[in-house]
Amino acid sequence: MFEDILSGIREGNGLTKIFLDYDGTLVNLTSQPELAIPSNKLIDLLGDLKRKIPLYLVTGRDLNGIISLVGKGFNIIAMHGSEFMSEEGLKWSIDGFEEYQKRTNELYRKYAYLETKFKGLRIIDKRGGLQFHYYNVDSRYATELGRIISEINEEGFELYSGKFVYELRVKGVDKGKAMLKYIDRNDFIMFAGDDRTDEDAFGNLSDQITIKVGEGITVAKYRVNSPYEMKRLLAALLANRERVFRK
Repeated sequence: MFEDILSGIREGNGLTKIFLDYDGTLVNLTSQPELAIPSNKLIDLLGDLKRKIPLYLVTGRDLNGIISLVGKGFNIIAMHGSEFMSEEGLKWSIDGFEEYQKRTNELYRKYAYLETKFKGLRIIDKRGGLQFHYYNVDSRYATELGRIISEINEEGFELYSGKFVYELRVKGVDKGKAMLKYIDRNDFIMFAGDDRTDEDAFGNLSDQITIKVGEGITVAKYRVNSPYEMKRLLAALLANRERVFRK
């Protein structure tokens, strides 16, 4: 499996940048988002990689949320491409993002009743996005919950679904579009992700190295079975850096 990916990288004359989703790609999905704590070994691996090649974490989490887990010192594309931070610590966001942050606070109060209606549901105001996290909702009620949430229509936001989540996110924003801001015609990059939201990027990067982590239909070129295998692949890239990272 890894040899196919390494061969594809060599055919492209070596990687120039690496982009990685976080949840479900580098760490296993958890019952509560704040429990997806990276191991010291993972942080060390990412640190070693970014000293050899530009590395970007691309996540649906809000910027403060991902920083609380991995710390600073990383290039981060957060909130599906609404918030950004350079590894030097410079932060910025899309135009008008402050207004979206105010709106989601209002929307949280509007839909909070669903937490009472569906035991185990957790609604998270991501300050610019509203997430309905239903990992702990009894599967018998998942269909009804999905029907209710699918009828939500809020101006300026669009609804998407992922693994155990629904989310209202800023309309027109997605990981694929955000990543293209960091890629030029001379780049040959790798992007790995596990969820439907990552398919936006896979589709925009059809001539690059794209990796689906886990099961499910995908347009990615390659697949690894789990975050554990993804970390093994990253370690293999580091070990073979002279052959797979463009000089």
